[in-house]
Amino acid sequence: MLPDDTVSAIALLGGTGKLGRGLALRWAEKKRVIIGSRFRKKAELAAEEVRQRIGGEAPHDVRGMLNREAVGEAELAVFCIKFELALRLAKRLRKPLKGKLVLSPIVAMRRKGGLKVPKLKPPTSAALRLANVLGQRSRVVAGLHTVPAYVLYSREPLRDYSVVVYGEQPAKGTVMQLVGEISGLHPLDGGPLEMSFLSEYATALLLNLGILNQCRGCSVKYY
Repeated sequence: MLPDDTVSAIALLGGTGKLGRGLALRWAEKKRVIIGSRFRKKAELAAEEVRQRIGGEAPHDVRGMLNREAVGEAELAVFCIKFELALRLAKRLRKPLKGKLVLSPIVAMRRKGGLKVPKLKPPTSAALRLANVLGQRSRVVAGLHTVPAYVLYSREPLRDYSVVVYGEQPAKGTVMQLVGEISGLHPLDGGPLEMSFLSEYATALLLNLGILNQCRGCSVKYY
């Protein structure tokens, strides 16, 4: 296991959607990225798509493989799937995630009257539930809740998005450093993991603002 401040490879678990592919596109500039999936072919196709979007720029290491294999290749694992699926995957990967740094951008939501409603009541959060499943085997940090996935996967420059990160040091500092390596993202310390419900609720608020006001991409900006 590498020191806490060293992450050379990032595993994006369930990373074939826009969030996973968007993070792969952004982090591939400086890190080795592995897109994970239940299905090897799906992961490989997603990785190939990201490489094509990077195009003729300097070579980048983006690969696709099964989730369990991806965890074995990386120091940081990011859960890029919905809440219930993430908990089930965490149970299956408890052993390979032992000692790993884990990032949760997960928000547990349901639809009600056309709007997004959080499923969990504070102070419970998706990140805390994930940490409970993994126990002491891994170090869970929460963040990247409020940056729209489609924005990450666009090729447009990111324009000063704030990313609040929750957890304990030194794991939180490592994730904040990695977030800061993505141009246009500004990491902010949000306190311990127990405070992560604040960003999860804020995500529901931002999505509802978009729905009610017919505007896309409401987020938190850095000034």
